[in-house]
Amino acid sequence: MSAGAAFVVLALALQGPGGRPLVGVDVRPATVAVGEPFTVRVRVQASAGSVIRFPEVPDSAGAVEALDPRAVVDRSTGAAFDQTASYRFIAWEPGRRVVPLGDVRWELPRGTERLVVGPVRVEVTSLLPADTTTLLPRAARAPFAAPPPWWRWALIAAGVLAIAWMLRRAWRRRHAAPRAPDPFAESQAAFAAVDALALADAGEPGRAVLAYADVMRAYLTRRFPGATDGLTTPEYIAALAHQGLPIRPQEVGDVLGVADAVKFAADPADAALVTRVARDARRVVRDVQTAYEARLAAADKGKGPRGRRRGA
Repeated sequence: MSAGAAFVVLALALQGPGGRPLVGVDVRPATVAVGEPFTVRVRVQASAGSVIRFPEVPDSAGAVEALDPRAVVDRSTGAAFDQTASYRFIAWEPGRRVVPLGDVRWELPRGTERLVVGPVRVEVTSLLPADTTTLLPRAARAPFAAPPPWWRWALIAAGVLAIAWMLRRAWRRRHAAPRAPDPFAESQAAFAAVDALALADAGEPGRAVLAYADVMRAYLTRRFPGATDGLTTPEYIAALAHQGLPIRPQEVGDVLGVADAVKFAADPADAALVTRVARDARRVVRDVQTAYEARLAAADKGKGPRGRRRGA
């Protein structure tokens, strides 16, 4: 007899009467403590080509509860069907508990036949000691002594002081004069934001030129309020010169002129032009800020007690 024929004979010998599949159930461990997981394995052996449906994971929240989805291990061959389904449970009440597991279904051409698994039980032990009667409770503590009456007044006074302090702090924050933002710091942050956009690399060098020019113009408008945004470029440069622009007005005109050519005349722009405009705009802001800080330092140095009284 060949080895394949011998395996078929062995598989058929493992089946029940009439070629019925064999169903085996194994519980590991058979005894668990409350809250300890355990595994139930259902193994089915049948002839090759059999269609077996294992029980679904029970949806229960009782004394025994399912933990994980069902896991099926297939050891079938061409001569025999051999699969094992594993279920993980956890028990919450001590005693001999029944696992809520359904029957195996054997699908046949004439219909579905149930293969009864039978009651699956597990022994659940308690975590408490076997005999708790020997345990003596602790003696009751003495009642809490009430504090002296003056403690109540001290606590009330402390609460009133804390509330007054918080109200005063909130009032000072609310009425504190808001600190005006620094134009130079805002311009540097705006320049950095335009750099981060990398418009030239994205194929939009014209937008980059306009953005750098707008940052420069916004800074100058903050420093020289008479140069408003509604002015044309020549009017804007004239207003800056009239208000004492500390650098040559032509430096501002070079940046704004390039931006106007790109914006209104649709002049071409490239990465080199973006680099030049960004450098010139930053230089204008830096030079104006340097002159502004030098003027403030000179004004502070020239003040004296008499000057402060005269100013008052």
